[in-house]
Amino acid sequence: MLPRLRRFLDVRPGEGLPVLLTFLYIAVVVAAYLLAKPIRNGLFLGQYGPYALVYVYAGVPLALSMFVPAYSRIAARFGTRTVTVWTLLFFSANVVFFWYAFRHGRFWLLPGLFYVWVNCFGIIASVQAWNFANSLFDTRQAKRLFGLIGSGASLGAIAGGLLARVLVRRVGGTVNMMLVLAALIMTAALIVLIAKLAIPRRGPAKRVRPVGRQLSSTLREIADSPYLRLIATLVFLVAVATQWTAFQLSLVADSRFEGNADALTRFFGTFNVVLGVISFVVQFLVTGPALRRFGLTATILMLPLALGFGDVLILIAPAFLSVLLTNGIDQGLRFSVDKATYELLYLPIPPTQRAEVKNTIDIVVNRVADAIGAVFLGIATRGFFMLPGMGLGLRGTAAVNLVLIGAWTAVAWRLRVEYVRTIQDSIHRHRLDTERMSTATLDRSAAEALSDRLSASDPGDVKYALGLLEMQQTQSWHPALRDLLLHPEAEIRRRALAILSAARDRDIADRAEMLLRDPDLGVRTEALLYLARETGVDPLQKIQQLGDFEDFSIRAGMAAFLAAPGRAQNLDAAGVILDAMVHATGPGSARERAEAARLIGMVPDTFLPLLVTLLQDSDPDVARQAIRSARVVAHEDLIVPLINTLANPELADEAAAALSRFGNAALPAIASRLGDDKAPLDLRRELPSVLVRIGTSEAEQILIEGLLEGDVMLRHRIVASLNKLRVLHPDVRVDPNLVELLLAAEIAGHYRSYQVLGPLRARLSATDPVLQGMGHAMEQELERIFRLMALLFPDVGGLHDAYVGARSSNVLVRANSLEFLDNVLKPELRHLIVPLLDGQVTTEERIELAVGLVGAPLETAEQAVTTLMASEDAWLRSCAVYAIGALQLRTLEGELQRFEDSPDPVVKENVKAARRRLAGEPGESAELQEPAPADMNPGVGAG
Repeated sequence: MLPRLRRFLDVRPGEGLPVLLTFLYIAVVVAAYLLAKPIRNGLFLGQYGPYALVYVYAGVPLALSMFVPAYSRIAARFGTRTVTVWTLLFFSANVVFFWYAFRHGRFWLLPGLFYVWVNCFGIIASVQAWNFANSLFDTRQAKRLFGLIGSGASLGAIAGGLLARVLVRRVGGTVNMMLVLAALIMTAALIVLIAKLAIPRRGPAKRVRPVGRQLSSTLREIADSPYLRLIATLVFLVAVATQWTAFQLSLVADSRFEGNADALTRFFGTFNVVLGVISFVVQFLVTGPALRRFGLTATILMLPLALGFGDVLILIAPAFLSVLLTNGIDQGLRFSVDKATYELLYLPIPPTQRAEVKNTIDIVVNRVADAIGAVFLGIATRGFFMLPGMGLGLRGTAAVNLVLIGAWTAVAWRLRVEYVRTIQDSIHRHRLDTERMSTATLDRSAAEALSDRLSASDPGDVKYALGLLEMQQTQSWHPALRDLLLHPEAEIRRRALAILSAARDRDIADRAEMLLRDPDLGVRTEALLYLARETGVDPLQKIQQLGDFEDFSIRAGMAAFLAAPGRAQNLDAAGVILDAMVHATGPGSARERAEAARLIGMVPDTFLPLLVTLLQDSDPDVARQAIRSARVVAHEDLIVPLINTLANPELADEAAAALSRFGNAALPAIASRLGDDKAPLDLRRELPSVLVRIGTSEAEQILIEGLLEGDVMLRHRIVASLNKLRVLHPDVRVDPNLVELLLAAEIAGHYRSYQVLGPLRARLSATDPVLQGMGHAMEQELERIFRLMALLFPDVGGLHDAYVGARSSNVLVRANSLEFLDNVLKPELRHLIVPLLDGQVTTEERIELAVGLVGAPLETAEQAVTTLMASEDAWLRSCAVYAIGALQLRTLEGELQRFEDSPDPVVKENVKAARRRLAGEPGESAELQEPAPADMNPGVGAG
C-alpha cells in the first residue's frame, strides 16, 4: 500500500521525511495565519470599520523595515533553521501578550497593532516556510513535489478556518482564540526543530551559510539583474492587486454583518474553510501534474487571468456574490497553483544568494507595495484624515484593479522567457567555469611537470619530457632545451639539438659549432645537419676539418648545402643525393629517410615525387616528417597521398592538419573518398575532422551529404563535425526531414539498448566488460541524439550546456539542466529525452518506457544478444560476440561464424575468446576497447 501511495504522489526514496515535515510545517503556518486573519478582521472591523484598513496597510512596511535587517544579520550568524525556531517562539510569545492586553489592558490602538502584527507574522512565517522548502529540494524535485507540499497550505487553510468557525464561541469569544493561535505557532517551531535535527543540509547549503549583507547591497543586486527586477515587479503588482481585492471583500462583509466582531470572525472562518477545501483539491490533483506537464511557463498565468475574469464580473454586477467569487478565485489559486509556481522562480538563483534575495523581495518589496497600494486605495476611496478621496466604490476599484492585473499578466509573460534564460545562463556559466578550471589546471600542471622533468636530475625524466616535445606539431620549443645542450648524457644533448633545429632556432648557432667537437658521434652529426641547413656551412669543409661523422650526415649535409639558395645551389646534384637517401635500406636507414623528408620541405615544388614516396614509408617517424614537409610544400599533387596516410592512427592527426592547409582544393578528393564504401573505414572516419579544419561552407555541405552513412562511428563524427561548423555557417541548409528521420532512429535505437540491457543485467555483474561496453556505446548514442537536436533546432541555444550539465556531479546544476530541457523541448520530444538524463528515473523505468515506445520486449539473454548482433554499430556487435562466451550461450554458437572474417580486429579477437570460453579453455578474452568518442566541444547548441 505504501509503495503505491508513494508512486501516486511521485515521492522518491529518501524524500519521504523531508516532504512530510515540510508539508506539516507549511500546513501549520498557514493554519495559524488563517486563524489569525478572522480574529484580526473581526477585532479591527468591529473597532474601526473597513475604510481604516488603508492605515494599517501602510503601517506594516514600517514594522517590517525594522525587523528585516536585524533578521538577516542574525540568520547569517546563527543559520536560518535555528533563527526560524526562535522567531516562531518569539511570535508565540507575542500572541500571549496580545491576549493578555485584550483581556486586561485594552486600549484604542490595540486592534490596529494586532492587525499590523498579523500581517507581519503572515509574511515572515510564510517566507521562512518556503525558504525551508527551497533549501531541501532542487529544481526538478521542486517541480515534482511542490504541488504536493503546497497542498499543506490548503489543508492548513481548512484547519485554520474550522478552528475560527467552531471554537470562537466555545473558548469564550474572539480574544480567547489567540491562545489557540499561540499553540499552533509553537507547534510550527517544534516541527522545524525536528527537521533541524533529522534532515541534514545538502549541496552548497551544507557548506556555505548566507552572507550577511546590507539591505542596500541586496537591493542593488536585484536592480542590476533583469530577472530579479521582473520578480520584484511581479511581487509589487500582485501585492497591490490582491490588497485591493481583499479590501473589496472586507467592505461588503462589514456591510453585510454590520461590524459584529464574532459574526465577522465566523464568516471569514467559514470562507477560509470552503476555500481551503477547494484549494486542497486543486493543489493535490492539479498543481503537481500541471507543473510537470506544462511547467512554470503556463501555470504562472493562471491566477492573473482568472482574477481578471472576477474583476470583470464585479464591473458587470457589483454585489456581495461577485466580490466573494473574485476573492475565492484569488485565495483559491494563490495558495495552490500560484504559490508553488512562484517559489520555483527562485530556484535558478545560486543557493548562497537565494535566501537574502528572496527575503528582500518577499518582505521588503511586498510591504512597500502594500504601503503604496494603501495610499492609492485611500486616495481612490475616502482619503486620509483631512485629505478627501475620489469616492470610488466596487466598480471603480475593480476597474483600477483590471489595469494592475493587465500589467501583472504582461510581467508574468515576460518572466516565462527570463526564467528559461536564467537557467540557461546558470548552466552555461557552470560549463564555462568547469572547462576554464580544467583547462587552466591542465595547462598549468602540464607546464610545471614539463619544466620539472626537463630540469630533473634523473636522465629518464628528461628523456620522457623530450619525448613529449618531439610529438608536438608546432614550431615552438621550451626555454629549458638550450640548457640541455650541455647535459652530460649524449642522447639528451642530441635530442635537444634536434628539437631546436626543427623549431628553426637560429640563436644556438654558436653552441652548434661547439657541438661539432662533441665526443659523441650522434651529437656531432646533428650539429653538422643543423649548421648546413640553418647557416649554409659547407659540410665537406667541416668534415675535412673534424672528420668522423655518420655516413648519412655527409649526404644530408651536402644535400642541404646544395639545395640552399645561393651561388652554390645545385638542385640536380641535391636531387641525386636525396634520391639515394629516400631509397636507403638497412640498419639506421630510417633516420636517413627522415632527414631526407625534412630537407625536401626546404625546397618547395622541387622533389615532390620523392616526398610522395616518403609519405608511404613504413616507418611512422619517416612518414610523420614527410607529412610535416608536405604541410610546408602544400602542392595539390600531395592531397591524395596525404589522405591515404589518414588510415594510420599514429599519423592521422598530423595528416589532417596538413590537408587543412589546402582548403577547398582538397574537397573533391575528400568527398570522393568519404562516399567510397570500399575505402578503408579507419581512413573514412578521419575525414570529418579534416572537413572541420578546412571549415568552409563547401566542407559543411559535404558533411551534410554524408549524414546517411551506414557506419555508426563515421556518422557520429559527421554529426559532431556539423555541430562545430554550424557556428561558422548557420545559413547552410540542412534538410530538417532528414535530421528528424535520423533523430527518431537514434532515439528508438537508444531505448532499444535499454531493452537489451534488461536481460543482460540479470545475468552479468555491473563490472562485466559487456555491460561497460554497452554503457560506452549508449553514451555515444545519447550524444548523437543531442547533436542531431542541435542541428534540428538551431535557434534553441543551450543544448550543449544542458547535455554537459546533466552529467555534472553538482545536483543543482543537473536539476537546472533538466528543467531547461523541460522548457525548451517540444512536448513530444521532452517526454522521450528528459527521462534518459534524469538521475531519479531508474533503469527499470526506462526499460518500461522503451517497451511502450519500441515494443517487442526482450525477456531472455539470447534475445538481447541476438538484437546486439543485428546492430549496425560494430562496437555493439563486438559486445554481442563477447557475451556469447561470457554467458555460455551455446544456442548462439553458430552465429560466431558470421564474424570470423570481420574487418574489425576487436570483433575477430572476441570471436576467438568466445570459442575458448564455450570450449571451457582457460585464458582471458581480448579486452573490449572503448571507441574514441567525438568530443562535445563548441557546436552543440552553440550560439
